[in-house]
Amino acid sequence: MVGGIEAAGLLVDQLDLKGGVWDVISMTNDNFGTLGYAIVGLFALAWLVSTIVYRVKRYDEIEVEAKA
Repeated sequence: MVGGIEAAGLLVDQLDLKGGVWDVISMTNDNFGTLGYAIVGLFALAWLVSTIVYRVKRYDEIEVEAKA
């Protein structure tokens, strides 16, 4: 999806396309740095929440037995 938006952004720049969809693609393409930081922040937040849940629920203390 990111590659598709990037490719469409190149088309917008090279062919000087204007209009509703092209303006949205151009705006999204101009803000990819911010979008990248948001994605990294989302992954970091998910990691932090999963670590907290793991420790609060004490999943590391669960006894696991193998059945033969």
